[in-house]
Amino acid sequence: MNRDFIAKYWYAYIYEQLENQTNDVEFLLSILQKHTDGSSQKILEVACGGGRICIPLAQAGHTVTGFDADEHMLLRCYRRMKGMSNITCYTANALTSDWGTGFDVVVLGGNFLINIETGETGMDYAQAQQVVIHKAAFALKNGGHLFLDFDLHYDPARIFNRSGESSYFNGTDDIGTYGRTVSYGSVYDPVTRICTGTRHWEIKANNGESFIAFSEQWHKHIPSQAQVYGWLSEAGLTIERSYKNYTDEPIHEPLDESMHRATIWARKD
Repeated sequence: MNRDFIAKYWYAYIYEQLENQTNDVEFLLSILQKHTDGSSQKILEVACGGGRICIPLAQAGHTVTGFDADEHMLLRCYRRMKGMSNITCYTANALTSDWGTGFDVVVLGGNFLINIETGETGMDYAQAQQVVIHKAAFALKNGGHLFLDFDLHYDPARIFNRSGESSYFNGTDDIGTYGRTVSYGSVYDPVTRICTGTRHWEIKANNGESFIAFSEQWHKHIPSQAQVYGWLSEAGLTIERSYKNYTDEPIHEPLDESMHRATIWARKD
């Protein structure tokens, strides 16, 4: 029995079932409508997954390219894009691949900035975040725009210092595999801005066999407002608009206590 396949297939299925919010997609579509010339845009979505964002973009008439490192997630996108001629998706690693050039818009959505998989690249997390922003800028044509959507909290320690066991996904997929994710808290270091924790998946295959998958200690760099703004500037991107918590209210400097989500619309100079 291929445990790796069973676990990854289960996760891709459950992720698509449970991560189905549309508010961020609707917000992106409204920005495109308001702040482009109304023509079909050539759009690149990084880490497109199962197509939650890139499929609606294509349905709105844009020419869309998406890539993702997870083949199981991408398979779900392939199924959803059947019959659509204005969308292309492929497998690639965001840190090591060539993203192409000449795009009107690059989308770094779905909190990807805080969920980069550094893998075997040897990059530390903050370096990887900076690289992603620079690669986005390189992929844009002059005058093109980056749409960046990510978690940005007033008090990261309050959010990321957690104790006890929790599960963010559980359920049964369409081939009868049951699973649940298990996390054992996390610790945030305010000096390094690194958050670390441990997690695994508990899987029960459709033949009744149970096993633990992807047990790991994870870490993430939680960037500050100043860091992100600095990376954008260094990449030749000028912030034209910022949005607080999916509203038209701009992001304040410094952040206020109600801040939890940042959306940036930045132009390549």
